Amino acid sequence: MGTPGPMTRVVLTDDDGVHSPGLHALARYLVEERYDVCIVAPDRDCSGSSASIGQIALDDRVMSTHLRIPGLPEIEAHAVPGPAGMAAMATCLGTFGPVPDVVVSGINAGANTGHLVLHSGTVGAALTAQNFGVSGLAVSLERSDPWFWSTACDIAGELLAWLVHVAPERSVVSLNVPPRPFRDVLGVRSATWTQPARCR
Repeated sequence: MGTPGPMTRVVLTDDDGVHSPGLHALARYLVEERYDVCIVAPDRDCSGSSASIGQIALDDRVMSTHLRIPGLPEIEAHAVPGPAGMAAMATCLGTFGPVPDVVVSGINAGANTGHLVLHSGTVGAALTAQNFGVSGLAVSLERSDPWFWSTACDIAGELLAWLVHVAPERSVVSLNVPPRPFRDVLGVRSATWTQPARCR
């Protein structure tokens, strides 16, 4: 996959919660690819929260719980009592260390396509990052048994390298991955969002 560079900082979040298997799979992948990874994610499942930031303390503090991810003791990880949008906003404002080069959201357990994109906390976190001047990558994997986390990681790795080295600043990509081995994926196809028909 692409080479990130020695100091590419990635903040990893999701809307399924800090203990979700998709987030852990992507964290392991990013560490292996030598990204500087920090996890800031909801302390519970916040699916469907869009770009919501939830309730913030009157003194502007962001409460968090420091924790360790199994098998990844070297990663700094924080659980926040709010949705992924809050996590993305806080990291882009420097609450959890240096401002990231990219906010990566996922891997979401389930696709985020069509009208669902508007309500997705996974996509909402990436859009929140863009709103605060940082590129974002939202990664979603279509449901299956077993889960193909490694396929999503491999494709996300290619797009992340593109975001870091090629894409304009403040770019956002929403990636949806099919449930199959990486060798069976024929390629990445881009799509554009169109305005849905008005309700009458």
